[in-house]
Amino acid sequence: MKLLTASSGLQTSPKICLYIFLSIFLLSTLLPLGWSSEEITDDKVLESLALFSEVLLHVHQYHLETPENQEIIKGAINGMLRKLDPYSQFIPDYLEFQTQNQGKYGGLGMQIGIREDMLTVITPFKNNPAAVAGVQSGDIISHIEGESTATMSVHDAVDVLRGEPGTSVSITIIRENESRPIEVTITRDVIRIPSVEQDIIGDNVGYIKINQFLQTTANDVDNALAEFKAQNARGIILDLRLNPGGLLTSAVEIASDFLTPGQLVVYSRGKGPADREEFVAKGETREHFPLIVLVNGGSASASEIVAGAVKDHGRGLVMGDKTFGKASVQRVFQLSNSKSAVKLTVARYFTPNGVDIDKVGIIPDVETAWFSRSEQQMQVKLQNHEKLKTFVDENGDDVLAKLTSAEHASRDDREAEKLRRSYQRLSDALTEDQIALSDLGIKYALAQITETSRDELEHDPQIAAAMNQLKVLELFAN
Repeated sequence: MKLLTASSGLQTSPKICLYIFLSIFLLSTLLPLGWSSEEITDDKVLESLALFSEVLLHVHQYHLETPENQEIIKGAINGMLRKLDPYSQFIPDYLEFQTQNQGKYGGLGMQIGIREDMLTVITPFKNNPAAVAGVQSGDIISHIEGESTATMSVHDAVDVLRGEPGTSVSITIIRENESRPIEVTITRDVIRIPSVEQDIIGDNVGYIKINQFLQTTANDVDNALAEFKAQNARGIILDLRLNPGGLLTSAVEIASDFLTPGQLVVYSRGKGPADREEFVAKGETREHFPLIVLVNGGSASASEIVAGAVKDHGRGLVMGDKTFGKASVQRVFQLSNSKSAVKLTVARYFTPNGVDIDKVGIIPDVETAWFSRSEQQMQVKLQNHEKLKTFVDENGDDVLAKLTSAEHASRDDREAEKLRRSYQRLSDALTEDQIALSDLGIKYALAQITETSRDELEHDPQIAAAMNQLKVLELFAN
């Protein structure tokens, strides 16, 4: 095919026209940005750009549907960025993007990302719609409202998943060890996620759960540590499970609570040899409580920075499962039209010992299982189960404390024996309903419906393992 130029009437191939146009464009816009003339006049670069323009021309002239040029260009940009890495993205509406990142919105309450080119759940936030519906960390979202996510960016997926509270959205999940996709319809809600939760559990152990690293997180953790010190806590369990990350500054401040001032927390390395930045522990030397850090596959980014610093400096034990492996630095560049922007990965984070978190993740010092996949499925079946509710109603909200006492009571204690038999009947009834769980699993399910806040913590198998490990640390310390 040839094009007829209006000015001269000469027929010129599209390739020549495009070469002329692109040469002028590239020389006028890219040279001031630091590109060398050799780079931007490379034949392969020019040919590829010319090829794109030629394809666009054919689409516009011959495709059956009348195309929206802006949508085509947007798709091309998204494809280009997706080829770079999972976190670079085009932001068509920068103002909306800023609004969405203020922390309160109508959605499902889960953090998603791209892993191995698939849209994956990093973290479903506890007590929010996704978690209540049974969505788990590591689930692959293959479809949203029947549309494949194969070519969706994270930004596009978030746009579809978010919406007015009270409305619903359907997703299709592919889960490891499940033979068939799982269809889930979830009702959106206003998502509010507390940054920090704290308690004293077990035999005077301070427990801190960080859900996200926000501006207020470090202050909340400082207050918790001051309270634990006043109560002469034996040690600290820092729970970073299912924490997708947040602010780097917050991560450095919290790592500083446990490290010696001046110790390296993390460093980033960018494109050039000089693009290295170090972040060190700040503030005053604090009392070093024995420390356990809990992580899992839903711990990412800022969580991995804190866990990596604790591990590399031998400040405490990291326990749980291997972390997600997301610790790259993104920077948002507002584009010339002022409405849109592009987010690009500009650096990666490394632990003090040089571990590339983004590729490896943090491997725990001690691996501890939570529940197996099958047990997790059984736990989902037990949510709002009538037989559990009946058992709690009949025996009181402190039934787990009573069970602990009954297990250590003599056979002559009739009340204790009565409770033990009632619990055994509950276990048998669940088995008849094809819900097979260990004693620990049933008690954890009970803990989730009692109103005693410590029940869920003290019957969590990984927290129980961490408390046992603290006793070992105390023995070595003495």
